[in-house]
Amino acid sequence: MSSASRSSACVLSVFVLSTLGACSSTKGVTLGEVPPELVGLYDVARPDGVIELELERDGTVREMEAEVAIEAVPAAILDAVRASHPSGRIVGAERELTAEGKGWEVKLQAGGRDLELVFDEGGKLIESERSLSRSEAPAAVLQAAERAVPGGAFRSVEAVEQGGKSVYHVKLAKGGASYKVVLAADGKVERKVREHRAEIEVPIE
Repeated sequence: MSSASRSSACVLSVFVLSTLGACSSTKGVTLGEVPPELVGLYDVARPDGVIELELERDGTVREMEAEVAIEAVPAAILDAVRASHPSGRIVGAERELTAEGKGWEVKLQAGGRDLELVFDEGGKLIESERSLSRSEAPAAVLQAAERAVPGGAFRSVEAVEQGGKSVYHVKLAKGGASYKVVLAADGKVERKVREHRAEIEVPIE
């Protein structure tokens, strides 16, 4: 694609669990519609940012998020992040849409770790993610992730806290693809996905 064409398209990073229907039709084939909120995310996303979708096998959208400018995050949320991590450095932000509602994710680096804090529209912290070294992760989690993606090479692991529940996200690489496995602390696999890069184009207003 030419640079001129790319200027009107965001890169779409899709957690592929099902085939995503395009929002158009071709002769003899009627393709599904994506949620209109996706177009809204496209409009607020950074031009050089990434839009992500996580899908179910039946095509249901679990979550949509887009990288946005840090300045787009409400000031009250940024103030809360800086107050809780005064030595941290904010490095990115995302707008998130889930079945539970809308939210904001703030990415920062603090204490030698990558952190991600997710807030709801009211500014309440609803989820936190922190990077771990391989040695810090429970052995049962790492072993189960490797069984879930046989032959996968370890890339990273995160500890995630949401609604009083703790899980781990383990990223692995295999055959040029990236996989994410979501596991409980005892190693039970709750979800595994393959991440896939694609493109999305929407007419500019």
